[in-house]
Amino acid sequence: MFTSHARSQIIFQVNAGSRAPYGSNQNFLIDTKGHCSYNVTDVNGPVSNAASFTITSSQLAALLAKAEELGFFKLKDKYDGGFADGAGIFIAMRSSGKSHSVQLLNTDVPAINQLVNYLNNNILDLHHIRIYYGQTPK
Repeated sequence: MFTSHARSQIIFQVNAGSRAPYGSNQNFLIDTKGHCSYNVTDVNGPVSNAASFTITSSQLAALLAKAEELGFFKLKDKYDGGFADGAGIFIAMRSSGKSHSVQLLNTDVPAINQLVNYLNNNILDLHHIRIYYGQTPK
C-alpha cells in the first residue's frame, strides 16, 4: 500500500556555507506547519548530518516577526563582497503575503547577522545546531 503525505509550503529557507568548489553547506527549511529539516552536505557531496524537528507556532511567529522588525523584506536581493569564492548565505522567506530572498557573498549585513543569531539562539540551539557562514559569531 502506498501512502502519500501532503507537504506544506516552505516559508523559511537558509543555505549557508562554502561558495567555493570545496567545503560544506548547511540547508535549513521551515514549512507552514513548523516542520523543520536541516542537513549538512559537502560541496557536490553526500549529506553528512541531518535532523528533523517541529517548532511551535509561537516560535515560528516570533521568527517571522523578528525578520519584519529587522527589515528583511526591504533588504537588497544580493550583497557581494567581490571575491571569487568563500562563504555566503541565502535566506528566502514568505510572510503575510510577501516573499523575498537575500544572498550574501563574502560580506556582512547587520540585519542578516541579527536574524541568523536570533534563529541560532532561539530555535536551533535547542537542537544543537548553529548556522554559520563566515560571520563573526555572537
